Formats: sequence, structure tokens, C-alpha cells
Amino acid sequence: MMRRVFLPILVSAFVLTAASCSKDETPGDPAGTAMLNMYNEQNGKTILDDSDIYINDAGNFVSPSSCQLFMLGARSGLGAVEASALKNPVPEVAVVKGYGYVAVRGAAARVFPSHDVALPLDPDLGVNYLKFYVQENIEDSERGTLGAVVKFALGYPRNYWLPEWGSTPYRLDYTSKGLGDEISVSLPGDNFEAELDGEGQLSCEKQGRNLVFTLLDWPAYGSVTAYYTLRLRVGESYTQVRVEVAC
Repeated sequence: MMRRVFLPILVSAFVLTAASCSKDETPGDPAGTAMLNMYNEQNGKTILDDSDIYINDAGNFVSPSSCQLFMLGARSGLGAVEASALKNPVPEVAVVKGYGYVAVRGAAARVFPSHDVALPLDPDLGVNYLKFYVQENIEDSERGTLGAVVKFALGYPRNYWLPEWGSTPYRLDYTSKGLGDEISVSLPGDNFEAELDGEGQLSCEKQGRNLVFTLLDWPAYGSVTAYYTLRLRVGESYTQVRVEVAC
């Protein structure tokens, strides 16, 4: 059984069916969308789904310990909230009507050298994220803003063209090459980021849609075959694979 980062939706709310697109092609609500009246901490402190996210008295979404929050800006609805670029995570962010947000468990996310945050495609983890949208403010004529009406749903990192987690998709033959020689591997697209644990023996550089590997030192202990860990990120997703080097 896979472990989920967010548990299935169990809230005192009604589940919305996926709506068809409107005439202006605004994406409809995804399947499994729920709506929740989130009252701020002075008026009940409603928690969003099974996270620790609530609205404080300053009018901000807050995650005290478990989640990284991302404000994506103005969106036409929950269907338009996509996690394709996750930058600048914060523990607290303003509640703004018409804005979309994403929350990920800090323990599940990885920050890449670009400072983009991505989620693993490890099937044993079954990682997902929470996306939500502020539909309306909850107002009271005497007490002011009491909270917000929030739509939310689970989202899952997409596979894109990334190779399978734990696989060995790249095999480099250095048997007839020397130190400093390059081997280039072409990938399906150029919208990726690479991070290699080369142990000071192998380097990796992105050049367009190519991964260019350079052998810096021979593997230790006289090994004829060595393996190195490579992480590839596309959008909100990353995979971890092995690079095999034959010497």
C-alpha cells in the first residue's frame, strides 16, 4: 500500500463534480474538488483538509510546521491552479480572493540548485500536493472578515518524459576514452534541470536538450563499472536514476 503525503479528503464540506469549461475556456474544477468555509483563528480556526494550514488573525494562510506554501497569483478558478513552477516557498502567505495556492509537505519536497522545488516520482512514496483557491471572503457586517471560502483538491506530480525512478537509463562507455573526455546524451526536451552526485569523478552539464558528462577521475578501487546518482527535474516533478560508467 502506498503512503500518501496528504490523506484522502475527509472534511465537513461537499464534494464538487468536475465542471465543463465555460465559453471563455476557463478550466473547470478537477474531479474530487471540495469546498470549505475556513474561519480564521479568532472565529474557529478551521484547518484545511488533513494539513496544518489555517488562516490567522492577520488574514494569512499559515502552516506552522509541515507545509511549504506557494502563492501562484490570480487564477480564474481551481482548475487553473497548476504546480508546474514552484518557487519561493513560505510558511505564511496572504489570503487573497481569486488567488491560487499550492501546499507541499516540506519533507517530501527537494530544492534544486535553481531554487525550484520539486516532488519525487518515487512510486513507493505516492507523493501528492494540495492545491487550493480562494473563492470568496467570509464577511460580517459588524466583525469584518471572518475567513474565506476555499476550494481545494489533491494534485499529483506529472511524469512528463522523465525516466522511471531507480532505473539506469544512461550508460557511458569510457573504455576507449580518457580523463576529460565528454559523452553527450540527448534527452526528449530541453526544459529540465540536472543534479549529479558524481563523487568528484564524473561531472554533468546541461547543454540545450543534451546532458554532457565528463570523466574527471577514474572510479575508486579499480572498478571497471561505476554507478552515480542523477536527479532530473521537469516542472514540479523529479526522478532519481543511476548513470552507469564503464571504464
